[in-house]
Amino acid sequence: MTYDFTGKTIVVTGASRGLGAATARTFAQDGARVVLVARSGDSLRALAADLPNDPVVVEADLSQADGWKTASQAILAATDQIDVLVNNAGIGGRESLAKMTEDSLDQVLMVNVRNLIMLSHALTPALIATRGNVVNISSVSAFSGGVGQIAYATSKGAVNSFTRNASIDMGRSGVRVNAVAPGVIDDGMWKTAFDAGADREKAMKGMRALLPLEGRWGAAQDVADAVTWLASDKAGYVTGQVIRVDGGMTV
Repeated sequence: MTYDFTGKTIVVTGASRGLGAATARTFAQDGARVVLVARSGDSLRALAADLPNDPVVVEADLSQADGWKTASQAILAATDQIDVLVNNAGIGGRESLAKMTEDSLDQVLMVNVRNLIMLSHALTPALIATRGNVVNISSVSAFSGGVGQIAYATSKGAVNSFTRNASIDMGRSGVRVNAVAPGVIDDGMWKTAFDAGADREKAMKGMRALLPLEGRWGAAQDVADAVTWLASDKAGYVTGQVIRVDGGMTV
């Protein structure tokens, strides 16, 4: 299904690959002008070259304390219209509580929580002006957890809480805020979380056994389709929700 985003401007963070790239492509194909945000400028420019509607490239490192400021300033310099913000930038982590370090915890929380909130804060006036909406990328890890996911699962739980609370704050101005929680998606992030070799393949096979829907991994496009639905007028009375796109994994 396609939607009409003609004349809309969509900001997608973490747009250089995986879910972010798939989401940016989907919005652009549906008529939107897409603002691509990530730290990999070369990857963004390569993606932008394939997209219609005059896409914008913003190089910003959201793992840095001032990354949200660099990103927001560049975004607002490029356009004064923001209809949708997709907070997709995120990093994983695979450390137990015993092995976790301050630096590794701070890095996950910086990207997945702090800078997500601060970027949303900085772009709020522009979103209010268009009565736009925000879609955050969460994870099923926020609901079920897993071995070695202390920092990551905690950060995504915070994203869910932010989504609910921001929907109340911004709803008074006509801005909707929702989230999508992907399960095991074949976008590179889950696969790189496993060690290389036989143990990795065994872990991937075990993950498939947890999926009721045909026992298959999801695709990045499955998530992109959910994001675009939430961002569209078809979901105009939906806010404060976390939609699981997980093939029934958390059932």
